[in-house]
Amino acid sequence: MSNLNPNQFGTPIPEGTNIRRSDGLGHMEGDESHSITKMLPISLMKRYTEYNREGAEAQSDSADRINNMASELRKGGVIREPLILEHSTEHQWGYLGEGHHRLLAAEKAGLTHVPVTVYSPNFGGGIAARKKQRIGAPLTLTRSWANFPGDTYQPKELHPGHFRELQG
Repeated sequence: MSNLNPNQFGTPIPEGTNIRRSDGLGHMEGDESHSITKMLPISLMKRYTEYNREGAEAQSDSADRINNMASELRKGGVIREPLILEHSTEHQWGYLGEGHHRLLAAEKAGLTHVPVTVYSPNFGGGIAARKKQRIGAPLTLTRSWANFPGDTYQPKELHPGHFRELQG
């Protein structure tokens, strides 16, 4: 198990999860894990979903995929690829870019948290359009990047600990 900053989410990342590292960029003080992957509550992540993979937006194999993943998780399996929460500082908005099936499977399996990587795409990721359509939810950095060199500096990959809403 990887250790997390005790001031963040006290749920360890399960062994076997692909943990992305950022060499310390974008970390809360005292976070020695250098991980940009954190365990976040399923209930919180649901506000950032874009698609309902069990409803009208389900793909033809969604039910099978979700049920198979949930079964594996109940048997002790882990989510190897973290969900991707895309974020825009400009729009102060975020949405679940990848992982809708994994989120539902984890919930069905009775898990309370899922591994999530917060990512800030440099091309905008269509976040402005999603915000207009109310897809996702407000997501604001808890710290200013003004102390970093250059006016527009922002790490491409951000630490979930920097988001107010994710600390709820």
